Amino acid sequence: KMCHPDWKSGEYWIDPDQGCTQDAIKVYCNMETGETCVAPTQREVAKKNWYVSKNIKEKKHVWFGEAMTDGFQFEYGSEGSLPEDVNIQLTFLRLMSTEASQNITYHCKNSVAYMDATTANLKKALLLQGSNEIEIRAEG
Repeated sequence: KMCHPDWKSGEYWIDPDQGCTQDAIKVYCNMETGETCVAPTQREVAKKNWYVSKNIKEKKHVWFGEAMTDGFQFEYGSEGSLPEDVNIQLTFLRLMSTEASQNITYHCKNSVAYMDATTANLKKALLLQGSNEIEIRAEG
């Protein structure tokens, strides 16, 4: 939007690291709000029994992308983009941004996404990890 204020909202190829154009990523630019939207390569995750604790009393955190059978890390970018190129571009996009948001719809039986309704606390809330290894915890 800053470079082309007269352009309309839509899909564009951008190159935040300003290197070669072969590693550009396709994004949706909302020119009215100034948002740059990066789509995941996989829009939905199959509904299945992803994890069953072997020890019911064990209350440890389990990473979806590492500890669960068939779990994976969320990836972003368009078809044909190399994950390492997308990660570099997202790093530069993050450095040029003042804020970011992400929508995740989470359905998990017998699990807490944000606040535990029975205890009214966030101890069991979902824990996310960014591509920069920073953990994102529930606050409130």
